[in-house]
Amino acid sequence: MKFEVVTGPLTARRESILLGVTEGKTLPAWADGWAAPVRKGVEGLLKSGRFHGKLNETFLLPVDSHWPAGRGAASNSRSQWIILVGAGKKEELTLDRVRQAAATASRRALSAGIDGFARGLVQVPGAKPEEVAQVVTEGTILGTYRYLELKEVPPEERRSLKTVTLVVKTAQEAAVARAGIRRGQAIAEAVCWARDMINRPSNRLTPTAMAQEAKAAAKKFRFRCRVLGPDQMRRLGMNAVLAVAQGSKEPSRFIILEYRGAGTRQKRPLVWLGKGITFDSGGISIKPADKMEQMKYDMSGGAAVLGALRAIAALKLPVHVVGLVPATENLPGGSAQKPGDVIRAFGGRTIEVINTDAEGRLVLADALAYAQRYKPEGMVDLATLTGACVVALGQHAMGLMGNNPKLIDEVKAAATRSQERAWELPLWPEYAESIRSDVADVKNVGDGKAGTITAGYFLKEFAKETPWVHLDIAGVAWSDSDRGYLRKGATGAGVRLLVELATHWKGVR
Repeated sequence: MKFEVVTGPLTARRESILLGVTEGKTLPAWADGWAAPVRKGVEGLLKSGRFHGKLNETFLLPVDSHWPAGRGAASNSRSQWIILVGAGKKEELTLDRVRQAAATASRRALSAGIDGFARGLVQVPGAKPEEVAQVVTEGTILGTYRYLELKEVPPEERRSLKTVTLVVKTAQEAAVARAGIRRGQAIAEAVCWARDMINRPSNRLTPTAMAQEAKAAAKKFRFRCRVLGPDQMRRLGMNAVLAVAQGSKEPSRFIILEYRGAGTRQKRPLVWLGKGITFDSGGISIKPADKMEQMKYDMSGGAAVLGALRAIAALKLPVHVVGLVPATENLPGGSAQKPGDVIRAFGGRTIEVINTDAEGRLVLADALAYAQRYKPEGMVDLATLTGACVVALGQHAMGLMGNNPKLIDEVKAAATRSQERAWELPLWPEYAESIRSDVADVKNVGDGKAGTITAGYFLKEFAKETPWVHLDIAGVAWSDSDRGYLRKGATGAGVRLLVELATHWKGVR
């Protein structure tokens, strides 16, 4: 998909035109530049009740049938279609609603066989034109994403948008729009890459294959990548990762990424950690069969870390970030770990395994302890950790916990800016009692109550005093239907949040 920026009248473009419209009988302020016949036609449509401007509502108008040649300014337009998309109530217009509308309109265009269109930049209260260009780009790319690499489909279903043209008034506006497009493309393409990995079946996206994806991205976008195999992990004492891997024939991998932006040589890194369980059967504590095929998405946290590292490297952000992804399968078998086993994690703490389906916190225990080697400024982990988080927050927010108010505030701000919403849950000392073991330092599940929080408290034991935030993305990493720029299947949750965190990173010490 190619994005172009041009100056001139929007309604004089040759290609189809996309117009954003807010709810109401009158047109928004950004319609002032539309040709008079276009304004009149859209206003008539609004008054007729056939189109209301509600968020993500779409309507296609064939230009020639509504404004035949010889009727004013419209006769200069050779556009095939006018694509109308609702932006919702004017007073509720936000960058994320623009992102949603861009996604919905782009899909509508594709379904109608339109392979390119021109559009202007809507005016969002409190937002800069560069930000509007960014979210338009993100919405267009994310909204038209499809995972088709293993499926035979007719050629028309493989259609993609070829060109999207942003039309602005001045050369200065054009420069600003191009900057927004560059940022939006880097982020959206990283999200789509993460989605591809998550959607890929686990027989194709093994821990080894995931490490290979990381190496290829590191080479292309110029950041460091090192991969540890089972023997190296064993020598280091990463016994929690290895214990989860015992039931699988696929060797585990510990992926280490590092990006150093300009001027960061003396700065302590921000460390991102992602759960990389490429398939989770639950192990000996096996899951129910229903929807177990979706458990390929249990490496979504790891994919988010990989995608975010790729994006910040592409954007050349002035930050120092380390990414850690413990990758393995969790399967039953004669050599699999068993309930009641005790393992010694990296750093020496012992864990009693009560439930082998609580494996994500085990691999992250090793990763969090290993991260201390970098003396990090802060740590953020992402994991599809608990079904309890889905029960608590549904598919609309991540669960957030942490041990440092400043870092928590920075992550919350990044969540707000990216609209990857996060809701804070408490980590009061009382919750520690539920993970105390009679035979080890801690056990990997609590008493069945407050499951998301007790899982977070378990991780807190391994974060120690380092500023740390845990994001439980179990509810947001997978979607059962298309929702705006979130397509059915993998969402790539967390990539945009982490990029926003890196972009505005101030440090917490």
